[in-house]
Amino acid sequence: MSPEFDKRIPAALLILRFFLGTFLLQWSIEKLILPDAAARIAGNFYGVTLTAPASYALGVAELILSLALLFGFYRTVSYGLSLLIHTVTVVVSWRQLFGPWGLAKVGNHLWISTWPTWGGFAALFLMREWDTWTVDGWRQSRSALPTDQAMRL
Repeated sequence: MSPEFDKRIPAALLILRFFLGTFLLQWSIEKLILPDAAARIAGNFYGVTLTAPASYALGVAELILSLALLFGFYRTVSYGLSLLIHTVTVVVSWRQLFGPWGLAKVGNHLWISTWPTWGGFAALFLMREWDTWTVDGWRQSRSALPTDQAMRL
């Protein structure tokens, strides 16, 4: 690979991670600010009853995950959990995605955006080792053993 191509990979992954982290972050903030909306969504799509305290707890957990994703902290865990959470969202919204008349209803076309978002989460997870402009990447660079070149200096 050319050196310029190598530099574009971390930049591209930073952009992808930033927007996916922001996407997940807004859902966690909604759970904290509007727990009743989170309860309605949980009941309608997931078939579970979500109390206000449970909404707050879920919101805090998702906030921590969102920030870990945003900063690239524990990449395998945070990227994997983010992918899993969004996968569950895609699976439970199958009626909106596959309903033959769903696209004709006002607002339903927005559901299609869950697919490329899922693809972004999957791609980020698969390329997590190349996502080096992260907290994990910084920690790895600080703990790396000196190279032969550094030893000669």
